[in-house]
Parts: sequence; structure tokens; C-alpha cells
Amino acid sequence: MSSFVTCLLLLFIKIKLAHILTDKPKNVSVSISPGEIVEGSSVTLTCSSDANPPVHNYTWYMRTGAESLIRGTGDSISFNVTSDSSGLYYCEAENEVGSQTSTGVAVPTEGQCCVVL
Repeated sequence: MSSFVTCLLLLFIKIKLAHILTDKPKNVSVSISPGEIVEGSSVTLTCSSDANPPVHNYTWYMRTGAESLIRGTGDSISFNVTSDSSGLYYCEAENEVGSQTSTGVAVPTEGQCCVVL
């Protein structure tokens, strides 16, 4: 076989393998710190996932009733806990292949309990 044909065959195999090994983000999850949340204190939410190709965009949402509001972008967001910021937060991880949403984590205010949904 000529070296040109061999090169084309190897290129074809590489392209096929790259396509097979790519997928939308999986195992998208949110972590919250610190563990104990007090109204007026700062909280950081971090989104993580397994993805190939890597995630190029994280979007944060806060669910209030039936609607979801965009709260930020990036793999983490930080804010002070107030009655206005209290709610169910989740992130969406997106790469070239697709996107996946995490489960939600509740950021409570004083007297409420933190729940993961």
C-alpha cells in the first residue's frame, strides 16, 4: 500500500475515533460552600462535569416558581445570601456536542434548610 493511502486511512480512523469518543457533558453536579449557610454570608456554587470535548460554557439558573432566571456564567458563582437570592440553583454545562443540566441545590435563608433536588 502506498504511503499516501496509508496516511488517508489513518486520518479516516482518527476522525472516526474522535467522533465516537466525544459526548455531551455527563455527571453535571453542583457543590456549595461553605457547608453552613447563614443569611448575609457569602456562598459559592461550583458546577462540574465530565465532558469530551471539554465544557466551553456554564450557565447558572435560579428557579423561582415556574420560571428560571439566569444568574450568571462560568464554572462558579458567588453571592451574599439574602431573601432575594434564596431559591433553587442549577447549572447547565455545554460543549460542542450538546448540553446537560445538573440537579438543583437550594440556597436557604435564615430558618430554612438546605435541600438538594
